[in-house]
Amino acid sequence: MSVVFWCAAILTAVFLHFSSEKVPDPDVLYHFRHAEIYGRAGVAGLFFGDFPWLPYSVIGAYGADLWYGFHLLVIPFTWIEDPVLGLRLAGVFTTALFLFLIYRAYSLLALRPAAFWAFFLLFSSAFLLHRIAMLRPHVLSLSLHVLLFALLAAGGLWGVFLTALASTFLHLSLFVVSFLVFGIFAATKWAAEKIFPWRQGLALTGGILAGWILRPHPFGAAKIAYVQVFRFVLEKAGGLPLDFGSELFPLSFNARNNFWLFMAVWLGVLLFCLWKMLVRHAAISDGARTVFFSSAALSTLFLLMSLGFARRAFEFFSAFAVIFIGLALAQVFAAGRRAWIAVVALFILLVPYSAAQRQRAADSFGKDPHRFESAARWMADHSRPGDIVFHASWDLFPELFFWNAKNFYVGGMDPIFQYARDPRLAWEAHHLNRGMTEFTCPARFCNEDNRRRTYRALKTDFNARYVLLAKPEDLGLYYYLQSDSGFELMHDDQSAAVFEIQ
Repeated sequence: MSVVFWCAAILTAVFLHFSSEKVPDPDVLYHFRHAEIYGRAGVAGLFFGDFPWLPYSVIGAYGADLWYGFHLLVIPFTWIEDPVLGLRLAGVFTTALFLFLIYRAYSLLALRPAAFWAFFLLFSSAFLLHRIAMLRPHVLSLSLHVLLFALLAAGGLWGVFLTALASTFLHLSLFVVSFLVFGIFAATKWAAEKIFPWRQGLALTGGILAGWILRPHPFGAAKIAYVQVFRFVLEKAGGLPLDFGSELFPLSFNARNNFWLFMAVWLGVLLFCLWKMLVRHAAISDGARTVFFSSAALSTLFLLMSLGFARRAFEFFSAFAVIFIGLALAQVFAAGRRAWIAVVALFILLVPYSAAQRQRAADSFGKDPHRFESAARWMADHSRPGDIVFHASWDLFPELFFWNAKNFYVGGMDPIFQYARDPRLAWEAHHLNRGMTEFTCPARFCNEDNRRRTYRALKTDFNARYVLLAKPEDLGLYYYLQSDSGFELMHDDQSAAVFEIQ
């Protein structure tokens, strides 16, 4: 790998993580603080898998970490005195590592030049660029699954085993994607070559099992993964009206400016290849046939998943779509000069377009990492260890946890974790988040028979000592608590208010 590529990768990563005062997603704050907890405990932290900060979530109940390996990887950056600076530098590292792994995978797949295709992927859409500029495990999970695909194509065993191990160790819930990638590749290889790669399948399965078991409390982690992957799918299909993260909703065409150009290019190349092979009887070389058709199948499958189920699948669509486009350029377009000019021109257009759209999204939807610092530090200074803080919005947890790990919280990550632990408490929090003030209820529908006064629910059901409300999102509840003698306003600033429950 050339020095030029490394310099370009690092400079690009620095730009992405330092170009905005905001963080692109609050979850980056949680991941950094969890890593800091491991690092602060020294060697003992490597065996610490409990998570008591969410007592009303299966994450707290099962005491395990789905992202254990990723948190270990981030530990060195938590030694930096300024946590926000450390977080940004950790993000630079993960984005640069993403580019390196993609470069390696594309090199194995004979996409030439691999450095060009790695950056082509990064800037293929503002949606993907925004996702890769996050300190979250999915960044490395994506690149490791692309590398897994490349190693399957190369016929390696140890590489498949180690890559599957690393992917599962970093992000346990995505083991399903590993099996999906292998399943499509194996089916295509059987159809194209009449060879089933059973030894690689065994290596992959062994790597996944190793990546799962090499963590504290692996069985607790398996239970949490079941909730996140399978319980979530079942509840969502059943119409459970809880809030979920935006990445778990289908890709909306209201945001088509972020991805339409790349999607149109992929679709155009796909249709051209179909026409060329079905009408003009163009042939794909034997060595490229399996990779060509399996990348086409995987990109199509992940696109359908992103449109019909969860938009986070779009990043996998992008990575395999670039493989398909690169191979099509070499195999179907015969790497003609005009085709290459068109691709380079497209790249020149995508870089500023995606960067500008991503910057707009970061400034509009990102979060100021300091917005709850004052309120969280006040609670840390005036509370007892383990005092429970009720926050109406579940997605405030990463920001609170980042600044205050002394207290415990009522919800975090996705609401499915809280719902799986105790549906009654999940509904009580849900209704307060949706605008109820004086009363809440422990069921989907509220009536005279099941409603509970908010004071009693927070004091007795959640055993909370404090209530933190975001402003202006929780103004209705803010004004109500001011009028209720059971709550005393203790801290108030432009971003948050803290009430103590009497």
